[in-house]
Amino acid sequence: MAPRPRNPGSKDLPPNLYRKTDSRNGITYYTYRDPVTGRTFGLGKDKDSAIREAVAANCAEVLKPALTTRLAEPVIEKGKTFSEWLVQYKLEYLEKDLSLHTARNFKSRIKRLEVHFGDMAMREIKTMDVAGYLTGLAKEGKANMSKALRSLLRDVFAEGIAAGVCDLNPVDATKPARAKVTRERLSLDLWKAIYETTTRPWLKRAMELAILTGQRRDDIRSMLFKHEKDGFLHIVQSKTGARLRISTAIRLESVNLDLSTVIKRCRDQVLSQHLVHYTKPNGRIKAGYPVTLEILTRQFAKERDKAAAAYGIALTEHPPSFHEMRSLSARLHAAEGRDPQKLLGHKTAAMTDMYRDSRGTEWIDVA
Repeated sequence: MAPRPRNPGSKDLPPNLYRKTDSRNGITYYTYRDPVTGRTFGLGKDKDSAIREAVAANCAEVLKPALTTRLAEPVIEKGKTFSEWLVQYKLEYLEKDLSLHTARNFKSRIKRLEVHFGDMAMREIKTMDVAGYLTGLAKEGKANMSKALRSLLRDVFAEGIAAGVCDLNPVDATKPARAKVTRERLSLDLWKAIYETTTRPWLKRAMELAILTGQRRDDIRSMLFKHEKDGFLHIVQSKTGARLRISTAIRLESVNLDLSTVIKRCRDQVLSQHLVHYTKPNGRIKAGYPVTLEILTRQFAKERDKAAAAYGIALTEHPPSFHEMRSLSARLHAAEGRDPQKLLGHKTAAMTDMYRDSRGTEWIDVA
């Protein structure tokens, strides 16, 4: 719309400056009208002064964007929040063929991340935010948790970039926490002491299977008699999904055990489909029921402490758990000339090497 024509008496004035003469006293006053807001400002009676101020104001207005331009500026959207993106991410992640153990860990860890980053927009989460969170966990003594959450968070943003939810991955520039392993390795002497001391048949069977097969406690608990066929014990690892066939002829001279004999020992007077089972009823637990993981862990720890005291074996502040039989098995099989990588179900030799590391609990013989 074209501006209104100026009055003849205002043509000697700059734009937006107007004069008005008071009919009562004949004095002329000057006013300035803001072209954007429409507000009018009095500039007094001095014409030269009013002109200077009007020119300055007009220059300032030129530098300002017009009202229509301001209205037309695009609104910068923050995009999806971390919580909103996780709705889609969780659906896609959980569609994968995950083990029960992996799915449980995922849900626990993703919940931790959502509590901390949930309300933040994906595009606004910076490396400083991520580094501060992960470093805080490490300082609390949760270095392993910090590493696990970093890995998961990195994948969350990688998938977000692929979906167009964000443009950069703020986790890439962070460093994983250094986790110091504190748990003591299980020595062969301590294993033999526990084995000789315990009076629970199901714990003896579990220890025999663990030392011979090198499997995790979840897989040992899940072993069934029907899994033995054609001279092999068939195992599908709950954590990795690796499918193993372990020959029942496998033997460890260091403990004088072979798998075929151990499986036969599991067949006792109690009818059960599980290799490791309760032999006596206890409350709601009936004979033949599989041993729970909690009881397996707790009872092993009790027998460990009792055996260490009986045989005069010193334990550290972080004594070996049931899981350490997996490492001991790897070391014993390697010492007898077998490659423990296939037995443990590892995809890489580097992971097997971690289990073969005795962490200073064994003597190194030098010829």
